[in-house]
Amino acid sequence: MSGCEDNDEILGDAACGKKRSATEISSTDLPPLPKKRQAHRALVWQHFIQKEDNWSLCNCRYCGQEIGCDTKKSVTSAMKNHINRCKLFQTFEASGGQEGLGTDSGGVVTAVKYDAGLFRRSVNEMIVLNELPFSFVESEGFRRLCHNVLPMYTVHCRKTATEDIFGMFMKEKASLKHLFCFEQNRVSLTTDIWTTPTTSYSYMITKTIAEHLSQCLVDWGIVKVFTVTVDNAKGNDKALRLFTEACRELGPNALIKDGTLLHMRCCAHVLNLIVMDGLAEVKESVMAIRNAVKYVRSSGTRLQSFQLRVLNGKVSRGSLSLDCVTRWNSTYLMLSAALEFRVAFGKLLAEDMLYNEYFKESEENGQKRIGPPTSQGWDEVHRLVKFLKLFFGSTLAFKASKSVTSTSCYNEIVIIERNLIALRNNRDDLLRIQAT
Repeated sequence: MSGCEDNDEILGDAACGKKRSATEISSTDLPPLPKKRQAHRALVWQHFIQKEDNWSLCNCRYCGQEIGCDTKKSVTSAMKNHINRCKLFQTFEASGGQEGLGTDSGGVVTAVKYDAGLFRRSVNEMIVLNELPFSFVESEGFRRLCHNVLPMYTVHCRKTATEDIFGMFMKEKASLKHLFCFEQNRVSLTTDIWTTPTTSYSYMITKTIAEHLSQCLVDWGIVKVFTVTVDNAKGNDKALRLFTEACRELGPNALIKDGTLLHMRCCAHVLNLIVMDGLAEVKESVMAIRNAVKYVRSSGTRLQSFQLRVLNGKVSRGSLSLDCVTRWNSTYLMLSAALEFRVAFGKLLAEDMLYNEYFKESEENGQKRIGPPTSQGWDEVHRLVKFLKLFFGSTLAFKASKSVTSTSCYNEIVIIERNLIALRNNRDDLLRIQAT
């Protein structure tokens, strides 16, 4: 180089007014690469787990004792000496490798019988109960868990899990079919049909419903039916009549009282129909309050503006819950919470210009947004909440158990009737008419 010392330092080149390309930079200029963990070839390593934060230490898989391991010199004598005297390892070997570690009633660590088949079935049951994907058994976390806790277990693949679970299903189905066919027990059925959220139509004709119920009897070997519980819809009435005729062909004992008690209407659905009628009468008032709650919950700034107008207590998004339109009980909770802040909504209407502009906008369908809530609307909703409260408690009672009996339903029906009779004598004319 002219006028510069011949050296490999980048700083020297820069002083001479020259820049070296990336390919000309020597390896000494780059940061050192992270060290790779060497693969363990010694057989004794199958009994130890190397620590992640300190490669010079490892733990025994059986007793957990910490042992030094010099990975640089590949010295494993300390590990071999420990395995030769580890009592828990000796117990494991004596059992043919089919035992794991556990504790007795006194908390003393001991060897327990290990059943590979039971563990595999338990994993498959976990997939079903927790609705996990079949690929869960191939996930890194699960394999690491098995490697650290049960090194003797060979993890199965997703295909094996699928076959195992299908086999479990067929076995349980065969067991139920045996119960239905040979013990001749009466069975109660229930069915529900999915409806589209946009049109509220179900795309299954009446005849198809009856055919599916009849096919269910054949598939499960059911010859005696007690009741069939369905929603209170006209399509189900005709479907159950066709199903009753099909059941009569099974024999004289297939139905009770020739099927006159077969059709049961869902109590929760009947309650829902009554409540939806009540909501329909004050639809616009409910919609106005729903839009007001949407406005407050839509941003932190709007929530803060609303908070300034609340006289007592603090308000959060959780304080004003937004309902699910198809779930009337969530609408009841939304309206109950909104009524607590009626005064604050009134101040928002009088003082907040953005709140007023919000209701001048149009919805996605092009129609003007309903609201804000009026004084008359608040009064209508106040009456409605009193009406809905009667049914809300019963809905909770129906959902509290997976095995709701007719006696519990009857008790709730009596409570509703008594409260409706009391409301018929209320001084409020509109509430009295609604109860009637």
